[in-house]
Amino acid sequence: MQLKIIATIFRKEMLDMLRDKRTLVAMLGIPIVLYPMLFIVGSQAFMVQQSRVEETASIIAIDNADTNTVRAWLTDVEMVSVVSSSDPEADLMSGQVDAVLAINGEVNATLASGGTLPIEIRYDESEGSSREAVRRLIEALNNQYDVLLDARLETVDIEKSFVDPLDITRKNVAPPSKTTGMLLGSLLPLIMIVMVGVGAFYPAIDLTAGEKERGTFETLLSTPTRTIEIVYGKFLAVFALALLTGLLNLISMVLTLYVQLNQLQQQMDFIVLRIDPRSIVAFVLVMIPLAFLISAIMMSVAVLARGFREGQNMLTPFLMGLLFPAGLAAVPDARLTSTTQFIPIANVALLFKDLMTDRGTLQDVFAVLMSTIAYALLALLLASRIFQREEVILSEERGIPFPFRRGNFKPQNVPTPGMVAFLFSICMLLFFYGGTPLQAALGIHGVYLNLWLMFLLPTILLLVSTRVRLTTALNIRAPRPLAWPAVFLVCAGWLVIVLQLGAWHDSLLPMPEMMVEEVNKIMQFDSISIWILLFAIAISPAICEEFLFRGAILSGLRGKMPVWILLPLVGMLFGAAHVSVYKFLVTSASGVVLTYLVWRSGSIFTSMLAHAVINAGLLLVQYGVTDDRYLPSEVSKFIQDTVIDQGQFPIWTLGLATGSLVAGMIVMEITHRGKPITYSPD
Repeated sequence: MQLKIIATIFRKEMLDMLRDKRTLVAMLGIPIVLYPMLFIVGSQAFMVQQSRVEETASIIAIDNADTNTVRAWLTDVEMVSVVSSSDPEADLMSGQVDAVLAINGEVNATLASGGTLPIEIRYDESEGSSREAVRRLIEALNNQYDVLLDARLETVDIEKSFVDPLDITRKNVAPPSKTTGMLLGSLLPLIMIVMVGVGAFYPAIDLTAGEKERGTFETLLSTPTRTIEIVYGKFLAVFALALLTGLLNLISMVLTLYVQLNQLQQQMDFIVLRIDPRSIVAFVLVMIPLAFLISAIMMSVAVLARGFREGQNMLTPFLMGLLFPAGLAAVPDARLTSTTQFIPIANVALLFKDLMTDRGTLQDVFAVLMSTIAYALLALLLASRIFQREEVILSEERGIPFPFRRGNFKPQNVPTPGMVAFLFSICMLLFFYGGTPLQAALGIHGVYLNLWLMFLLPTILLLVSTRVRLTTALNIRAPRPLAWPAVFLVCAGWLVIVLQLGAWHDSLLPMPEMMVEEVNKIMQFDSISIWILLFAIAISPAICEEFLFRGAILSGLRGKMPVWILLPLVGMLFGAAHVSVYKFLVTSASGVVLTYLVWRSGSIFTSMLAHAVINAGLLLVQYGVTDDRYLPSEVSKFIQDTVIDQGQFPIWTLGLATGSLVAGMIVMEITHRGKPITYSPD
């Protein structure tokens, strides 16, 4: 696959799309012209209507034989006019009156006897004038209530405070910016997500079904260009246009709202627009994989159509379907939870709502970003799979060509990068939807069950079902003898370094107390045997995570990129799999060290040993500072007094640890001289 060819196809498709009027209207016309017009006209219409309601007198009818007393109460009330009506209910329904006062019983007799006069206000909630009439009536009747109450208390010589033991008031502590943010956070995500879909709609159809209709797919396929290069070039064009449309919409909406709400703020103090720039950055960051996901799905669906019109018919339901998950943000009190943050598209809408109301956290952004990336990768793999079937691209019949038979795969030594992306995405989604509830329900037992069922089992099943040799794909081979002391030197040094890195990380980005309590609740440190903890935290990860990351993923990506990209990439995937922004950097760094051991030695057993030793060491350190049975008292006291209390090991300790790490790597390099062991795909 040549990036130069992909770039050429991308530039060609972008130029064609930018010359298309429909694309320009969707991408530029709507955000730049429509939004200002909508907000200007809408705000002016709102102010005109509000002024009209406030300046119009409310027409009130009284449903009672004795109306003189009640009419007298309302005589001096501004903007209230009492009229006579033979059928108040009918007049209310027809709009001739704004509200009806229904009074049961004799007014004067009830009040004179010291009784309570029941009054019912009937109104039409759907009419603004009727709602305003109710507000005015309640204010007037409350004033009359105070007059009557004062008169009765004066008669019996009782202070008013005697009958008011409680003085209850309501105070809204939410700042105006948060109130406005809640309203905007319920509306803007819906517009944003739909507009990303609109931005991808016409390009996805034109570059797939449109190519079929024009008969130009055959020309492309007859060139030396590989099908996968054509797919990626077209996809990047659709993705770029969808993302550009979304960004233009975001910029246009923010600027328009800023101008319009500042004008409204002069008349209504409760309207204040303040958007944290970090929230905008976070939302733009999440919008990238969202546009990736929507573009890939649209291309996968559109390529099944036989022509442009049929492509429109097939994609319109999907475009309309975006309204449902995006509209979840408009549901009152809907917000991100451990479940909703993994619902595709809906999680982005809820994240934006939380960011607008200052409730979104860095962990929320990280979880939504990781889950959306996983969905986007699966969608891209789906699109690639469909596009590489010539019978779909060239045939006039449409259908989904996915007969999954093991016999369709050729035996191979290592998985392809596409298989690696599919495996990682599947494992992440299984962890999101299965592993998290499992850990919450079973505690520490759910931790190791999650690793065996959500990481190891899918890895083995995918490799076996696609006829990939397990021994080569999982790097199952014995290392050279000197590799073992090298691993122990690396472990000794890295254990100290990772403790120090963790202390520095906690000082800069401490984990919230609520999350710490949740982790402790799952781990059950106080009640679970140390041997169960070692199996769950040291042994199970050393087997399950290593077979996935330093086995299938490393072997699938090895040889496809330089080592300076390979090692950090596998390390970051390892960090992302732990689904915690508070562990990402330190875990990724550990992933790089473990990946190096397998890359250099060619054996999965080196990283398994290192992973088990490091995790066991961290667990024993946590136990050892409170229990001398697991660590010598001198060691536990030293750790407690330095890195735990002060957040810093002595320089000589870090120097020894770094020396041990470097010495282990030197021994590993000397032991495995020459080019690292690799396997060809076949």
